[in-house]
Amino acid sequence: MKKLLLFLLAITVQSVFAQHVSKTIEFGGVNRQYLEYVPAIYDDSEAVPLVICLHGLGDNMNNFSGIQMNRVADTANFIILTPQALSSMLGTAWNSGASMYGMQLNDDIDDVGFIGALIDYASETYNIDLQRVYATGFSLGGFMSNRLACEYAHRITAIASVAGTIGSALDCIPSRAIPVMHFHGTADETIGYETNQYGMGVEDMLNFWVENNQCDETAIITDFPDIANDGFTAEHHLYDNGTANTVVEHVKIFGADHNWLYKPVNDVDYTTLIWEFLSRHKFVGANIDETENIGFEVYPNPASDLLNISCEEDGIMEIYSLDGKIILSEKIKAGTNTVSVQDLKSGSYLLKYTNGKQQRTMVVNKK
Repeated sequence: MKKLLLFLLAITVQSVFAQHVSKTIEFGGVNRQYLEYVPAIYDDSEAVPLVICLHGLGDNMNNFSGIQMNRVADTANFIILTPQALSSMLGTAWNSGASMYGMQLNDDIDDVGFIGALIDYASETYNIDLQRVYATGFSLGGFMSNRLACEYAHRITAIASVAGTIGSALDCIPSRAIPVMHFHGTADETIGYETNQYGMGVEDMLNFWVENNQCDETAIITDFPDIANDGFTAEHHLYDNGTANTVVEHVKIFGADHNWLYKPVNDVDYTTLIWEFLSRHKFVGANIDETENIGFEVYPNPASDLLNISCEEDGIMEIYSLDGKIILSEKIKAGTNTVSVQDLKSGSYLLKYTNGKQQRTMVVNKK
């Protein structure tokens, strides 16, 4: 019971949200809350990334906004959504797949669908680059980030989890290789580093993602400079050369407990490192043929209802889901063709054009 109560602990940070706006969205018959942050430099003429920040068990969106991801967004120009989990018998909780003695909090809540609805809302309201949609979270929010990587890899570009692994109740079958970064203290008494009662240990989780992404099995390990007088030392582990340029990265903090580290108090700043990692990754499907000079153009991308396809020769246009299922197939003529994508759900797809001699495959996004 003591360990179960420890699971309630969440990051304690000071909220700073001068431009955060509290909003609600109806999903699953419930008005769900979230904070929205749009940096002052945002201009809808340019597609920008979207970062979804997920709080821990018993925490709330206002408190978690204190990780100050907004300060990074002010210069890096991305939009932040910080959603609120629903109440459970142990406080606010995501249906993350974390489980103890067979008990899962809010296991009847479709939080994956809720995150999808937020992505839909953001892409309809702002000019979001749907190839750069990211998720990060702390503790139970870290478990939830991993669930998104397991089940929503067709919409989430990359994740960064802090002190939350893959839940023991989760059957994780990702649809593709996906970049993953994980932060964890070796002295974490809430979500243990080697073993924990709620999901995978850190090494098991890293091995899972390394195998899923087909990365190098041996990590490249480098030390962070030990400057701050915090009693911790930190290592960076890089598993490189994965499918479609994916990687797995791990920041291992020797001696740290269940907390969010930041400079200048600590040698590493989680918020900054998370964005540096996420920003390096852009969603692409496997086996993308970027052959030039084929006389082929698709616009707008992302599209709302209509997709224009311009080509120099007659051919076949096919649209596939990211798990390889064909959704749409049409013959197109030389010149500009208009294809309706109104019935497609928001998200990313693979479009293949073949003219009998050459083919071009690319990622297209539906708002």
